Amino acid sequence: MIQATLILACAYCAAKALRRRSSAEQHVLWAAALGAAALLPLLSVVLAAWQPTWARTVADILPTIIRPTSSGVSSDGADIVVHAGAREGGTSPLVRAIAIVWVLGASVALVTLLAGALRLARFAKLARPTSHESWQRLTTELSRDLAIRRPVSLLQSPAVTIPMTWGIRRPRVVLPLDAERWSEDRRRAVLAHELAHVRRYDWPVQFLAEVVCAVYWFHPLFWLAYRRLRDESEHACDDVVVNLGVDAQDYAVHLLQIVRAARTDGRRWRSALAMARPSQLEQRFAALLATARNRRPVSGRGAGAIAAITVASVIPLASMSVAPLFDATIRVQTASLPPTLDALTTGVDAEPALAVRRVRSADVSTGDPTVTAPDVAEYTTPPLYSDEARRRRIEGIVTIDARVGADGHVTAPRVLKGLGFGLDQNALVALRQWQFRPGTRGGRPVEMTAEIDIEFNLRNEALNELIANDMATRIGPDVTAPRIIR
Repeated sequence: MIQATLILACAYCAAKALRRRSSAEQHVLWAAALGAAALLPLLSVVLAAWQPTWARTVADILPTIIRPTSSGVSSDGADIVVHAGAREGGTSPLVRAIAIVWVLGASVALVTLLAGALRLARFAKLARPTSHESWQRLTTELSRDLAIRRPVSLLQSPAVTIPMTWGIRRPRVVLPLDAERWSEDRRRAVLAHELAHVRRYDWPVQFLAEVVCAVYWFHPLFWLAYRRLRDESEHACDDVVVNLGVDAQDYAVHLLQIVRAARTDGRRWRSALAMARPSQLEQRFAALLATARNRRPVSGRGAGAIAAITVASVIPLASMSVAPLFDATIRVQTASLPPTLDALTTGVDAEPALAVRRVRSADVSTGDPTVTAPDVAEYTTPPLYSDEARRRRIEGIVTIDARVGADGHVTAPRVLKGLGFGLDQNALVALRQWQFRPGTRGGRPVEMTAEIDIEFNLRNEALNELIANDMATRIGPDVTAPRIIR
């Protein structure tokens, strides 16, 4: 929602900066902005998450502000400590209420839009084709001038008083019955305007924009953008009429007389493109009578530039994460086994052992006495069995090659010798949580390549799961840590 608001706000700024551009170009701008804002949720799912530095800085601050206070449990001297970056609670009643209101509002808006489309389909069946030869000849002539290759159905109906257009593959233009008494100039101006809508595919664009507004019915910027889209569409079609040679002042007179004859068609046939809505008339008169107005149609280069800028803007916005990135890592420090676990390991065959069997480095094998290999400082998350390996009773050692930095952090781990059945991945997951003491050369910490042997044996399986589950400190009042199921 934040990204969509940002896109529409940028579109308003761009439209204001490009106010001297033609209406056709601004119509493309608004269509691209609405389409990009509508596709953001889908693109955010498809694209990989990305968080810029400034957003990460803000996100790092947020958990500190909202983190609950300590419940009095001290981690000093604890063998196992779990740090939680956030708490996930159930959905609050307020959130559920907001979701219900949104669904109800979107449903009402979509049903209303669908009802209008069905009314248009039924209306088209009741309207009769225009039989007058002059209308057919004029339609053919204007279609050729506007390079319209789709067949256009010219209809008449007593139910309308304003010419209107809708349809995609077989567009329909509906005229009032008194259109037979119009002068030749008015016929040409009216039909050119309606066929301009057909040429520009205005009806499907506006219908999709209404669908988007129905989904985002609560967001005022979407409705304002839709209104600008609709207004620029009418201005662009008026420019087409003027560019065909119709006098702008005469055309304004035709519009005024058509509106005077209109009654309620603008509301009744909302799903169609009505030629002259009274609410738009003043702006259209001002645009028609402006002699220095830019009336150029949108060029392929201009449309391509707008599309390229939109794509270049929407992709990083869709992938950008504005939510805080919480650290949910379980950190386990095991200086010695706690009494709870000692009580479970009193048998001779149950004596626990660390899963880390050996850490070795190629630098140590050179015989230099000043070189020491890295070793494990904090044995945190233990390597856990996968379900498949447990069923097959797989035991053995996974050898991992990794770089241990001078700060003790592990990078670029990879499996040199594995056991399969999910154990290799579990070993990598555990290794990434451990803290190492770096290797040294001449007493100075240096980065080294190390090979770590991690043992999996069924004797320690229950012990490892207890470490991961039961020894976690409580992280707040009435809050417990997650438990491993599998």
